[in-house]
Amino acid sequence: MVPLVEAILEMEPLGTIFFGSTLLLLLMVIILLIYLSILTPLLSRRLDERIFTQRWFSVFELGFYTSWPFSLMKTLYYVGFISFPWLRRKRFKDIPVDLGIPKYLAIASRFYMALHLFALLLGIIFFTVGGYVYFFE
Repeated sequence: MVPLVEAILEMEPLGTIFFGSTLLLLLMVIILLIYLSILTPLLSRRLDERIFTQRWFSVFELGFYTSWPFSLMKTLYYVGFISFPWLRRKRFKDIPVDLGIPKYLAIASRFYMALHLFALLLGIIFFTVGGYVYFFE
């Protein structure tokens, strides 16, 4: 058998859960970054003219969110607007509920948010099991 598989099979149950959640969490982070990198140009092309203006963003933010790593944060704003329109903060409350985007982008945004919440659940499992093993075993 493969040595890694043998090592996993011989681990304690909590160790297996911790190891599995670690690998899944790393895999989810990679998947989420790739997914978000694909969504960024698709959403920016359709929503920048309507939302990314001085009405809702400061001059600093308008410059800050145009460069590569920070444009992903802007896309997270857009995904939040699409996925949870009822949770908009005071700052963004007058953004129209109907953003006029195609249905496939709305579904892709909601799917991204579901993956993001799954990664959050994996992170909670990772830290809970890891903390239990570290402090109590």
